[in-house]
Amino acid sequence: MFIKPKRIIVTGAAGFIGSHLSVRLIREGYEVIGIDNFSRGRIENLAEIISHPNFRLIEGDAGEDEILASINADTLVHLASGKIPRFDSGWQVLRENERVSNSILQYCMKNYVRLIFASTSDVYGKNPALPFTETSDLMIGSPENKRWAYALSKLHTEFLLCAANRSSGLPFQIMRFFGCYGPKMAEGWWGGPQSVFIEQALNKTAFSIHGDGTQTRSYLYIDDLVNAVVRLVEEVELDSGIWNICGDPSTEISVFDLVKEIQTLTNPTEAPEIEWIPYASFGQYEDVMRRVGSAEKAFNHLGWKAETTLREGLKRTIDWMKQQSNDAESV
Repeated sequence: MFIKPKRIIVTGAAGFIGSHLSVRLIREGYEVIGIDNFSRGRIENLAEIISHPNFRLIEGDAGEDEILASINADTLVHLASGKIPRFDSGWQVLRENERVSNSILQYCMKNYVRLIFASTSDVYGKNPALPFTETSDLMIGSPENKRWAYALSKLHTEFLLCAANRSSGLPFQIMRFFGCYGPKMAEGWWGGPQSVFIEQALNKTAFSIHGDGTQTRSYLYIDDLVNAVVRLVEEVELDSGIWNICGDPSTEISVFDLVKEIQTLTNPTEAPEIEWIPYASFGQYEDVMRRVGSAEKAFNHLGWKAETTLREGLKRTIDWMKQQSNDAESV
């Protein structure tokens, strides 16, 4: 039986989600051990807690057994991950996500550490039945299409976690994130469409839309996502399970309408200029035309729901990106 956790390991602690979560956990009074190899994370993301006595940062690979063996904790939040292979083959994403997740899972099983794993809404694949619930079928496309490498790498870890729970009783929670954005998000497509589109809007360059822009998503502001993760950290008596961490289905918006919203908030007197980029330019690739989840389970069991509107979240993110640009120019 778990008592309320005191020390929490966060992998990918200097990344977008990891840094926000680490700051929040420190504020809540937890001890946090952050691990990051800085392949994508930035030390600046942790500036407000880097010297805090309850925070320890380890620069290294979260999949290294030596690093894991040197630390102990009650709970591990696994955020470190390679991402969607839109611009590469998928080989690295599959290999690295499997390697790191396997090492972390073995560590948690050996030390009976509760594991909270960041998965993705991508695992729902091409399922046409919307909104997705945690019991929806997962309909991944052909392995000949590199689009599904990221989803499969996450799904592999999900299956491992469920098997480990049946085999050894390891407690876990799986979080399927939907389209998170906000301050500290990475630049370019690694940070997602908001990052790319806001940067293009501020620079007054053409918006690069992949496909025809009719694909739809529901997006989630970073503060709301972190609130959900903290609830799962704190609710130690929950049965192991899977959670959609997403906005309400009513917030579904097309990529083209997202561009128009960002243009309205940045350059309201000008019409957006669009650069249409066909999926064929990425090789064998396909997109999910609608990705919308239901967070009813999280509301019913955790009392959690997304609170930040897309417009308010975009305003905050735009202000942050403007400040980042101003700071860079003043150096």
